[in-house]
Amino acid sequence: NSAAADALLLSRVAKKVILVHRRDALRATKIYHEPLAQAENVEFRWNSTVSALLSGDRLTGVRLRDTVTGEESVVDCDGVFVSVGRQPATALAAGQLSLDKGGYIVAGETTETSVPGVYAVGDVRTKPLRQVVTAVADGAVAVHMAEEYIAGGL
Repeated sequence: NSAAADALLLSRVAKKVILVHRRDALRATKIYHEPLAQAENVEFRWNSTVSALLSGDRLTGVRLRDTVTGEESVVDCDGVFVSVGRQPATALAAGQLSLDKGGYIVAGETTETSVPGVYAVGDVRTKPLRQVVTAVADGAVAVHMAEEYIAGGL
């Protein structure tokens, strides 16, 4: 789902989006299929993987390798966004903290989990956006909440 969702988001701001996929069809939830197919600026490169980034002073393109034939081709581009799926590393928390159906630790904006004094931050926490900036913000909130917890304020 992550690559399909990211491609759809990029299609709203980029002149052209090329979705490179190693298979011949998306495995994403069907809800993404129709909007991607209807987006006039989204192009698919099925059965392909990126084998090289091409650059001089800046990125100029990518070399694609066909996973079926092995044939290589070059696609000119100005940017590359890698989205290969997300799986939270929460095995340590399984059975000890509440996890959502995706395996993320359930923690609200205070970052507090189902166990008092335990906080979840970054890409393991249930939230709609996973970026470095949100992980840093989670860390700042967790430190504040942990200080209050240790001081007996909660």
